[in-house]
Amino acid sequence: MKNKLAHISKKSRMIAATAFVLGLAVVGGNLAYADTLSASDKNNPMSSLVSAIATKFNLNSADVQAVVDEVMKTERAGHMAEMQANQATRLAKAVTDGKLTQAQANLITAKLAEMKASMEANRTANQNLTEAERKTKMQAEHESLKAWATANNIPMNFLAQFGGKGHGFDGGKGPHGNGGAPRQGN
Repeated sequence: MKNKLAHISKKSRMIAATAFVLGLAVVGGNLAYADTLSASDKNNPMSSLVSAIATKFNLNSADVQAVVDEVMKTERAGHMAEMQANQATRLAKAVTDGKLTQAQANLITAKLAEMKASMEANRTANQNLTEAERKTKMQAEHESLKAWATANNIPMNFLAQFGGKGHGFDGGKGPHGNGGAPRQGN
């Protein structure tokens, strides 16, 4: 990761890291405030934080936003890669344990990739939906996923993170969803 961010100065990385941490605190602590934000602020919840940092350190807001965007993109990509690796490990274990066939595991992997692509493709359109429309759409997607799982003889607990029932890949047994043992990476 250092090589990818080598062109960004240490000061800029420090500012971005500070912005990220403070942004998480601001976003987490002000969820009620989110309803009063303008449409442009909802698309960029860090805009007021970026502006405050730019003002405090006498920096260009666009430069601070660019650094924050790049750090967030890198962090998101790393998190997604880690989630995909954990998913592959859990599916491989389920195949080894005889809970799934390799064909089912392959179907799950393909379905999750399809769902991710669909979510990304519809991200902008979904922002314009009302809460009721979002809920209706999510319910329809859940029903579609259930029908797909039933047709492929796949227990819904293997799709829990995408609207299936259960709390993990082993059916939600125990506090961590896998018979009581902590999940890998947690």
